[in-house]
Amino acid sequence: MIKILELIGFALVAIMFISFVGFIPGQKSGFSLLFWGCAVGTLAIIIYRKKKRKEKEST
Repeated sequence: MIKILELIGFALVAIMFISFVGFIPGQKSGFSLLFWGCAVGTLAIIIYRKKKRKEKEST
């Protein structure tokens, strides 16, 4: 499960970079809705993993 979350996180970061630079046709470069969606998804994965690690350490 952790490896899958890492792969999804890396993909989201890659899409975030590509959308920020402006390589996606039809998307304006910079802080677009796609960029912020990927940023929120990446942040959610980080928070979820941190929470799971804390639960594992406490048991």
